[in-house]
Amino acid sequence: MTADLNVSDYFEMVMLMIGWVVNNAIWSSLLQTGLALVPFVALIVSEWYKVRQEGEDEGNKGVLLIARIETQLYAMVLCYAFTCVPMMPLSFNPVNTVERTNPDGTQCSVAVIGQGEWDSTTLNSISGQTAEIPLWWGLVHAVSKGVTNVAVSSIPCTPDLQAITSEIDAQSITDPGLKRELGEFQRQCYGAARNLLFQQGGAITATDAQDVDWLGSEFFLNTPGYYDSFYAGRPVEGFPYQASRDQARPSTGPGRPGYPSCKEWWSDSTNGLYARLHEQVDTGLWDTVASVFTSSDAEGYVIRRLISHRAGSANGNQSIAVAGYGNLDGGIVSDVGDTLLMAAGGVGGALGAVMGKAGMDMLKRALPMVQYILIMAVVICLPFVMTVSGYSFKVAGTATFGLFALWFLTFWWELARWINSNLIDLLYNSEAAKLSFVAAAQNGYDRLVLVFVEWATFLLLPSIWVATLAWTGMKVGSTFSQSFGEGAKGAKGAGDKGADIASKAATKGK
Repeated sequence: MTADLNVSDYFEMVMLMIGWVVNNAIWSSLLQTGLALVPFVALIVSEWYKVRQEGEDEGNKGVLLIARIETQLYAMVLCYAFTCVPMMPLSFNPVNTVERTNPDGTQCSVAVIGQGEWDSTTLNSISGQTAEIPLWWGLVHAVSKGVTNVAVSSIPCTPDLQAITSEIDAQSITDPGLKRELGEFQRQCYGAARNLLFQQGGAITATDAQDVDWLGSEFFLNTPGYYDSFYAGRPVEGFPYQASRDQARPSTGPGRPGYPSCKEWWSDSTNGLYARLHEQVDTGLWDTVASVFTSSDAEGYVIRRLISHRAGSANGNQSIAVAGYGNLDGGIVSDVGDTLLMAAGGVGGALGAVMGKAGMDMLKRALPMVQYILIMAVVICLPFVMTVSGYSFKVAGTATFGLFALWFLTFWWELARWINSNLIDLLYNSEAAKLSFVAAAQNGYDRLVLVFVEWATFLLLPSIWVATLAWTGMKVGSTFSQSFGEGAKGAKGAGDKGADIASKAATKGK
């Protein structure tokens, strides 16, 4: 009988396989050296010594000795057989638990468990080495993962704005020519329009002030004197020569590309920048956005985030191999809003405001890695622990409870993700406001609030969990809490240091 155990991602699968391969090797060495039999010898010697210390009035010492040894020996043999002896060949089935859509297509703020496999094969060896697992620990793995998955699935399924922003940030502009044209458009059209707006010094509404903060501003497109009055600085492919517009311009002529106005350059339905950016986004993402938002402006908000300097995937985001809890708002160092940038008076001030966010994002990405490494360490330690304890049921129970506690941390982090997503839904209670959040154009103060809420939920909820373990009399709670703190501290420090370096560089360059 083979133990086909489910895991959440590749990192967990590899760590567990390494753990059990080493576990089997250690147990084999204990058997070959005879150390695995020492607890049985120790039991006989210990009971003989106790009987020898008792007086003659205790009755037949031989019968008493046999009864005591027999009782404890049965318990030790059972514990030995079920928790120490590898019985079942081990393989891991990587179930895709990071899907965020229900079978009916509803977008969820938590992982939907059991939506299929990543591939048709399972991991059953590393470098030709296979592993086997004792019956009890195979049962503990299956039950722990099952209870955790049921608990995660019980979290209500609600639209996840965080997941949508992460999906947008997973997109990239793969056309180098399009990237170059975006840079030219920013300098020749957007920059010129912004300068004209500032020079005129006229008052605009708060809505227009938010709108003019990106290249496809409706204000610049539809207000006379802005995009309709500025032109590309060179002939652009796809926009044919027009004598009335281009006859005095160089490097053009009949049958050759012309100089489109900025409005044409952006809005043309075939060769415009907006249409070409639209083609860079996966059709599945457009379906997701259409299922969540009814506004006709939703596509424009997606394009806005795609090319935003704060949503970095269009600038080169890379995929990761571990389904961590970071990337919840679309970027490693996402901006807290243009209001902070303007208030600080420069890029250095804005970066300084998000230094803590950078560290927190790195910590969230490290959480599942630390979790799986700790589980691997416990698995490796099991042969030593069980042998030294004399194959004790109490020690096996403590290890069982500890492994379950480690696996169940996944639920608390998914709950924290759901809380954050629903706070967004409550703070931004209109569809227009939610779209502004998706486009990274939301209120900066609310973003700061969400940063602190993330800190609280991702750190305090697991802390409460390990504290409740202490109520049961188990000592594993404080140990795991300390291990997580030390393991994640380095990742958070790296994020903080990276943000600090970026802040200093930006300030120095001003």
